[in-house]
Amino acid sequence: MWKIGLTFLLYFFVSVSLIWTQEQTVGLFQLQEGTFEGYTLFSPSASTNVYLIDNCGEMVHAWECSTKPGNATYLMPDGSLFRAGQLNNLKIHAGGAGGLIEQYSWDNQLLWQFTYNTTTVRAHHDFQVLPNGNILILAWEVKDQEEAIQSGRRPELLADDKLWPEHIVEIQPIGTDSAVIVWEWHVWDHLIQDFDPSKQNFGKVGDHPGKIDINYTRPERYGADWLHANSIHYHPGLDQILLSVLYFDEIWIIDHNTTTVEAAGDQGDLLYRWGNPQTYHRVDSHDQKLYGQHDARWIEEGLPDAGKIMIFNNGQGRPDSLYSSIIKIQPNYEDGAYGVNENGLFLPTQEDWSYTADPPSSFYASFVSGAQQLPNGNLLINDGAHGTFFELNDQNQQLWKYVNPVTIFGIAAQGALVVNPAGNGTNSVFRATKYPKSYPAFIAKDLKPKGIIEDDPNRSPCLVPSTKEEQEEDMPFALYPNPVHDKLHIRTFTGTYELFNMQGQRIRSGFVEQEAVLRVEALASGIYLLLLSDGGTHKIIVQH
Repeated sequence: MWKIGLTFLLYFFVSVSLIWTQEQTVGLFQLQEGTFEGYTLFSPSASTNVYLIDNCGEMVHAWECSTKPGNATYLMPDGSLFRAGQLNNLKIHAGGAGGLIEQYSWDNQLLWQFTYNTTTVRAHHDFQVLPNGNILILAWEVKDQEEAIQSGRRPELLADDKLWPEHIVEIQPIGTDSAVIVWEWHVWDHLIQDFDPSKQNFGKVGDHPGKIDINYTRPERYGADWLHANSIHYHPGLDQILLSVLYFDEIWIIDHNTTTVEAAGDQGDLLYRWGNPQTYHRVDSHDQKLYGQHDARWIEEGLPDAGKIMIFNNGQGRPDSLYSSIIKIQPNYEDGAYGVNENGLFLPTQEDWSYTADPPSSFYASFVSGAQQLPNGNLLINDGAHGTFFELNDQNQQLWKYVNPVTIFGIAAQGALVVNPAGNGTNSVFRATKYPKSYPAFIAKDLKPKGIIEDDPNRSPCLVPSTKEEQEEDMPFALYPNPVHDKLHIRTFTGTYELFNMQGQRIRSGFVEQEAVLRVEALASGIYLLLLSDGGTHKIIVQH
């Protein structure tokens, strides 16, 4: 009998070891005390689904949509979902292309959709739902070779024989499938060039910082997608619009408090620009601050650093080395104008705050990505290039980490590689947004965990309760933190335990009566197996 029991234990241990020695690649990696309580919304680039997960990495809700994202997604206070969808367009196609804006109810019913996708215009990347229910759409419009040259574009900078300047339309939704344009703004109305005095828009670029130099380009970036704006954000108090313009390595602010006619004139010129003063001929490359940035947004009222602008600075082309950072700046806005210094540079000349990893090169997201200020002072960061979300506290300590398991090959099984040979993920995510549990959209909604997304039936459940009350009500057993550095807590369990290393050696055993603390600081970093007398078996990760 003893031999049978020992044989079974060894067989069981070896079986579990084979499963758990497989490196974790997706799902929940970390959940520590201090993580902001809420639900994270994300739309995998490779999927038509939109997911809402809890801090344990379990899905609490999902929407099945008609197309892949194109790209932004927003959960509204009434529980409906607005998203950009990706349509086909053989004439206008580039990264971030969309063409469709649609609204779904909480229970996945299509409420409204609007197509902005023709041979001459196409919505892309981002949009904003305004307080009055109207929607700002960021879009390309096509200008042919003749129009571009007449406006002052250098012919050698027309590799595609056309340009796609940005424009913004404000639409008022009507019915279930239409809308009317009530306001618009076009880059094409605010150009400057110092190349050909016989063409339109001629002038001294440095004397007109509110104008856009039609001949500014990144080196070798001469395609039709000349500007590639990738985010739009609205400030209701200022009635202004903030844009991130990737190929200018700049953010722009324009006035929304205009008519369409006024927006086409000088009142529609840029009020503010920051990140790369070379674009308006003020300084050289040493003053450039932004490098291929995404997700520029004002921090909302009621949050730490409210009123500042936060930007995910991807780091494309950064001269010292390739790394990403998150920065905050406080523009000098007084008496209806943005301040400049004695050299004509828009203030501030340096960021007010920044985050980089240690070492900086360990965190580099070359495309998409974003950051969100959370109410408790934490920061949610989306390394979108690798489909990885992580949360930092105000001491830049990582508290939470989750890797999107939805890839271009489908839903990944645990252990499957989700990084391609170039080092980017096959599981990219344009943006991730965390909503507090008190968000009105969640009132009277079923938010019970519905399981993990990844194909990982052997993964241990989330072992960190939100509060003592939730622990006692929902979790008969609690084990945390995991990964653990020094003290492993066992709660609401009575019985014996045994701790094994991955060589099958028992290195610790004892008895627990409701609660115990196991000190593990003397153990080597690695994976251990905790066996409990009630039959429970748990993977423990010790990290020093």
